[in-house]
Amino acid sequence: MKIKKAVIFLIIAHIVGIFFLKRIFFSKPENKEPHPKGRGIAAIEAVTVRAVLLKREDLNLVFSYVGNIKARDEAKVYSKVNGKLDSYTLSEGDRVEKDETLALVERDETGLKYELAKVSSPIYGVVGKVFLDKGENILAQSTPVALVVDMREAVVRIDIPEQDIPYVSKGCPAALKLDSYPEEVFEGEVSKVSEVLDAATRTLNIEITIANPDNKLKSGMFSRIDILAGKRQGVLALPQDALSKEDSSYYAFVVEGDKARKVKVRVGISNDKVEIVEGLEENQKVIVFGQQGLRDGALVKVIE
Repeated sequence: MKIKKAVIFLIIAHIVGIFFLKRIFFSKPENKEPHPKGRGIAAIEAVTVRAVLLKREDLNLVFSYVGNIKARDEAKVYSKVNGKLDSYTLSEGDRVEKDETLALVERDETGLKYELAKVSSPIYGVVGKVFLDKGENILAQSTPVALVVDMREAVVRIDIPEQDIPYVSKGCPAALKLDSYPEEVFEGEVSKVSEVLDAATRTLNIEITIANPDNKLKSGMFSRIDILAGKRQGVLALPQDALSKEDSSYYAFVVEGDKARKVKVRVGISNDKVEIVEGLEENQKVIVFGQQGLRDGALVKVIE
């Protein structure tokens, strides 16, 4: 009988032990509300952000492209007769007048002897490149003998996207930067705008002309082009980084008291800054740094 009671006692003790272990290891912690005055371990921490007062300013409308520089006029020079190259009368880099001889060709006529045929330049310029060695065969109007370029003016021809067309017009100023001259800016302007849109690429061809009095610009150089297509005066403007984009809409965060409020905005022209057309008002405090990952209604600490 005593043994039976001892067994029952051990079973009860084991059950009680399991119950207390579950309480210790598997019970959920109590939910704690934040302290009303922001103190204690449950207090919400404010996000540090930088904000500015939204002001009006003048904003330039600038479009950026890339393209290769070419001579205003350039022409490949061909012989009018079949034969072999006898010699060049000018070298690469030499100036050449229109109709001036730059090469001589020995006519390819069996049993007959002719004077050497002259190959003349169709334009004024500089001998940019010669293509043949002495004695090489030449087919009339088919084998290029030389390339003549007139670099007194340089041009860049680029295709602009359809959405830029309303803003870019003949006479718009352009600024070019080249890797060859990283400290210099070359000024030009839009000199031609095509009237026909490329239906396949939805682009329009334009031409930019740049004066080249020092002959620094060479055909084939790569350039970055900024076209000043207009200026808006007295518009509300924010840095690009101040805005976030969700789907096709733009948003900014404004500071109201000690909280951030998410606001949908409509934008206009942009370069390094963006024109705010709708959604914000002058002198509103707008967050420009620290808004990444910020939620509407979040507690913020503002650094002016």
